[in-house]
Amino acid sequence: MKSALEDLGWSYNVLAGGEFLASVPFSGWTWGEDFKVRILPGGVIEAESKCITVRLPQVFDFGKNRRNVETFFALVEHGIRQGVYERPVSATKQESVGQGEQAAPKHAWSGALFGGCLIATLILVTLTYFISAVVGLLTGHLYLPGRGHSGTIHGAWARIISVIILAVFAWILVRVLRGRRKRRV
Repeated sequence: MKSALEDLGWSYNVLAGGEFLASVPFSGWTWGEDFKVRILPGGVIEAESKCITVRLPQVFDFGKNRRNVETFFALVEHGIRQGVYERPVSATKQESVGQGEQAAPKHAWSGALFGGCLIATLILVTLTYFISAVVGLLTGHLYLPGRGHSGTIHGAWARIISVIILAVFAWILVRVLRGRRKRRV
């Protein structure tokens, strides 16, 4: 397993119980992943990939975790066929499917595209409300976008509602940052 992780270019640490924790670097789709591998009794290899949340919570993995596991097992199987690695397992994938787990469908680019569009839409809507609240606080004219009927509030109420919207954004930001700090410890 060490050779496979090194061949993939993933830095790793050896944990207790013969587990390996590798760090998959940042990509255009995720902030990076933690990849954990261990050998179970009977020589079965178990691998797990999870997204790391650095700045923003990673809601969708865009198929990156599945690709990490598939890439790792493909490299291990290729190495076994070539005689580079020792043969720890005879049927890793067959056993995982045999335990009732469904294999992930291949070519799920449409799901990744949908997830990317969904995240982009959520970020755009959030940014629109944030900018609208800042402008409302500064000018006293709060524009609230909506579906088919948008509204504009003027005066003191515009500033009050802007402060409430900005306070909610600040509260969410504090919750996200506190959650990151707790996970690090």
